[in-house]
Amino acid sequence: MLFFFLFSGCLVSEITEYKLKLNDDGKSGTLTIILHNLQSDATGSEGQEHDFDELMKNWKSDQYLLDQMNKGAYVKERKVAVKRGTLVWTENLLFSDVSKLFPEFAWDDTVRIPFKDAEAVVVETNGKITKEKDKIIVWWEPNTRYFELQTKLREFKPTSNFLKRFHAYTKKSK
Repeated sequence: MLFFFLFSGCLVSEITEYKLKLNDDGKSGTLTIILHNLQSDATGSEGQEHDFDELMKNWKSDQYLLDQMNKGAYVKERKVAVKRGTLVWTENLLFSDVSKLFPEFAWDDTVRIPFKDAEAVVVETNGKITKEKDKIIVWWEPNTRYFELQTKLREFKPTSNFLKRFHAYTKKSK
């Protein structure tokens, strides 16, 4: 759902964190997205190379900043780092209207995010969790100003090695 911000490739992350904080107006605020163990799920090396190149381009290019502005967010900070032997993307965004980012968002209504139970597990949240048949719904009360959600993929079997590629990239860039 929120992953649309980042990339339109075949990137996956083992653990994904979202932290959304609304200002007093209930409309503007900040969003932090952290992707732990970022990889490609492309099966061939050509597709993996393309996904890695897209990641580096999004990290370094001004076009990515403009694309995010067009989606309603100002990128305050973005970085790629190695943490605990994995590649981690962190992005901090500012926005003036949360409904531009999430069109169905209504601050004065219950906010719900559904997940297919077979795909992800909710590791941490400040919301409430409800299970229904084959899905999990994380929800927050109306007028909530701070939303925190961390998920982990149940089946994380990347075929790429972005950490190795990142080390080669940073060595080449020096």
